[in-house]
Amino acid sequence: MYRRLLEFLMPYKGKLLIAMAAMVVLAGCTAALAWVMQPMLDEVLSGKNKTYIYLVPVFIIVLYIIKGSAFYTQASIMAYIGQRIIYDIRKKLYEHLTTQSLSFFTHRKTGEMLGRITYDVTLLQGAVSTTVTSLMRDVMTIIFLLGVIFYQDWLLALLSLIVFPIMVLPIVRFGQRMRKASYDGQVSMGHMSSLVEETIGGIRVVKAFGMENYERKRFKSITKDFMKHQVKAMKVQALSFPVMEMVAGLGIAGILLYGGLRVADGEATAGMLMAFIVSLLMLYDPVRRLSRANNEIQQGLAAAERIFEILDAPIDVQDPEHAEPIPPFTKSITFKALGLTYPGASKPVLKGIDLTIQSGEVVALVGRSGAGKTTLANMLLRFMDASQGCIEIDGCNIRDIKQSDLRSQMSLVTQEIVLFNDTVLHNIAYGHENIDREEVIRIAKVANAHEFIEKLEDGYDTLVGERGVILSGGQRQRLSLARALLKNAPILVLDEATSSLDTESERLVQQAIDKLMQGRTVLVIAHRLSTIRNADKIVVLDEGKIIQIGSHAELLEQGGIYAELYELQFGD
Repeated sequence: MYRRLLEFLMPYKGKLLIAMAAMVVLAGCTAALAWVMQPMLDEVLSGKNKTYIYLVPVFIIVLYIIKGSAFYTQASIMAYIGQRIIYDIRKKLYEHLTTQSLSFFTHRKTGEMLGRITYDVTLLQGAVSTTVTSLMRDVMTIIFLLGVIFYQDWLLALLSLIVFPIMVLPIVRFGQRMRKASYDGQVSMGHMSSLVEETIGGIRVVKAFGMENYERKRFKSITKDFMKHQVKAMKVQALSFPVMEMVAGLGIAGILLYGGLRVADGEATAGMLMAFIVSLLMLYDPVRRLSRANNEIQQGLAAAERIFEILDAPIDVQDPEHAEPIPPFTKSITFKALGLTYPGASKPVLKGIDLTIQSGEVVALVGRSGAGKTTLANMLLRFMDASQGCIEIDGCNIRDIKQSDLRSQMSLVTQEIVLFNDTVLHNIAYGHENIDREEVIRIAKVANAHEFIEKLEDGYDTLVGERGVILSGGQRQRLSLARALLKNAPILVLDEATSSLDTESERLVQQAIDKLMQGRTVLVIAHRLSTIRNADKIVVLDEGKIIQIGSHAELLEQGGIYAELYELQFGD
C-alpha cells in the first residue's frame, strides 16, 4: 500500500530532491549545534580560552540562519507536494467514479462516496506528506546526531542506544491501534455524510411524516459512534507521548549515572558530559516525532484502504481500444437475444429481447412496474452492458463504439428531472462548451419554457438552486426538454415526462414533447397509455421478456397485459 501511495510522489521527484537536500542541511545544522557544545562548555568552564565565548555565539547565529532557511525551503516545497497529491488523488477518484457504470452506484450511498473524496483524502495527505517530511527529516537528523554522540563518547553512545529497541514496541503497537480506530471512525463519518445527504434531500418527506425526532436519533447514534472512535484514537495518541517520555527518561537517567561516575573518576570532563546529554536530548526529540508521525501514517493508511477500494473497483463499461468514429444514425436499432443479470443476482432482469426499431419510428415500452423498461433504455445508452446478446446501431455493435460517440447520437429526457445548481442558461446548454444565447432562447420558446423564464428574477441568468428547487415540476421538465432539443440528436429516449404534472403543465410539456419527437427515432417508456396511442410500435414487457408487439388497436384486439393496463386506466 505504501508503494502505491509513494507512486503519487513520483511526478514531483525533482522538487522532492530539493526538499531532501534542504533536510540534509537542516539535519547537519542540528548536529553541528550539538557538536559545538562540548568545546564551548569545556573552554568556558575551564576559563582558559575566552575566544570561544565570542566565536561560538556567532557560529550558533549563523547555524540558526542556515537552519531556518533550510526548514522554510523543505517545509514550503513539501506543503506544495502534499497539496498536489491531494489534488491528484481527488481528481483520480472523481474520474474513476464518473467512469463507472450505473450498476456500480446501485448499492453505494452518495454521502459515503462524498466522505471518501473529502475526509479520507485529507487524512491520506497527512500520511504521504508526513512520511516524506517527518521520516526523512527526522531520520537524517537522528543519523547526524548519532555521529556526534559516537564522536563525543562511543561507550556512552552505545549505552544510550539500549533504550531504542524498547521504543520500537510501543510505536508499533500504538500504530496498529491507531489504524483500527481511524478506519472505524472513517466508516462512521461515511454513514454520517450519507444520513445528512438523505435527510436534506428528503426533508419534505421527513417533515410531512413528522420524522424529525427519528432522524435526529439516527444522527445522534452515528455521531456518538464517530466520537467514540475519535476519542479512542486520541487516547492512543495521548498515551504514546508519556510512554516515549518514560523510556527516554530511563535512558537519560542511566547516562547521568554512568557519565557522572566517569566524570567523578576523572575519565571524562563535565563539559563532555553536559554536551553529550544535550546531544542525547536533541536525539530523543526526532525519535518522539517519529512516534507521532507513525500515528498519522496509520490514520492515512486506514484512509488509503477505503480510497483504493474505490480505485480498484473494476469499470464494467469500457471503450474499445480501436474504436472507429460512427456516422450519424440513419437505419435501425436492433436488440439481439439481449439479456441482463446483475452481479450476484440469480434472476435475470432482461432475457431474450429481440426487437428492431427503424429510423424515424416511435416505439413505446409498456409493462407493469419492474418489467425491465427503464433497464432496456439504459442499455441502449450503454449505462450498463448486456450479459447475453447485443445491441446494434446501423449494424454496428454498440460495444465497438466509443461511449461519447454513441451518446452524442442520443438525447435523454427522464421522469426524474436532473437540474444543476447553475443558471437557467447553463442548464439548457449543458454539454455545450460554446453557448449561443440566441439559440438557447429560440429552443426555450419551442419547449414552451421562454415565457416563465422571462418572469424569473434574472431571466436566463437565474440560479435554479439545487435540483431546480425554485421551479415547479412542469417548469423543470420543460427545461429538461429544452436541453434535449438543443442537443438535436437523431435518437430520443423518453421516460414518460407527464406522469406527475398538473393538467396545464402536462399540456405544455406534451406540446414540447411532440415538437421534440418530430423527425427523430424515439424510444418511449410509457406510463400513461394515452400518450402512446399514435406510436408506430408498442412493445409490452413482462418479467424481463417481450410478450406483445403491435399498434395500439392491434394490442387492444389481442387482449393480454396491454388490454388489461388500458382497462385499468380508462375502464370508466
